[in-house]
Amino acid sequence: MATRFGDLYGTFSYSESATGYVQKMRNVITAQLSGVLARAYATPGVAGPRVRAKQVSTGTSSISSLRAFGSGSITFIVVIRQKITSTGGVSRSSGQYAVTVAGSGGSWQVSDIELASAGNT
Repeated sequence: MATRFGDLYGTFSYSESATGYVQKMRNVITAQLSGVLARAYATPGVAGPRVRAKQVSTGTSSISSLRAFGSGSITFIVVIRQKITSTGGVSRSSGQYAVTVAGSGGSWQVSDIELASAGNT
């Protein structure tokens, strides 16, 4: 679940609305996180440059470690890599994120993402 989310989180297109961006993650994230991600994606200081540069990103991810676990949640450190194509060419970036998967039984969803350096336990 954590790597599936990471792949989707790192994948976007400048032509995609905030609703469209989070819609593709609907089966792996909580409704609360969906709202947070949609607002962040639509932030003018982020969305404007993304659209002007016609950025398209493909994300891939892997789990590097386990940060914390409890009866209802597990937090992984996930490395998300992006290949970003834009009017300026192709670039690559990566970052480490603390991704919390919460739930019970067979129903688990990502409930939080933060920079790994900020931590979420």
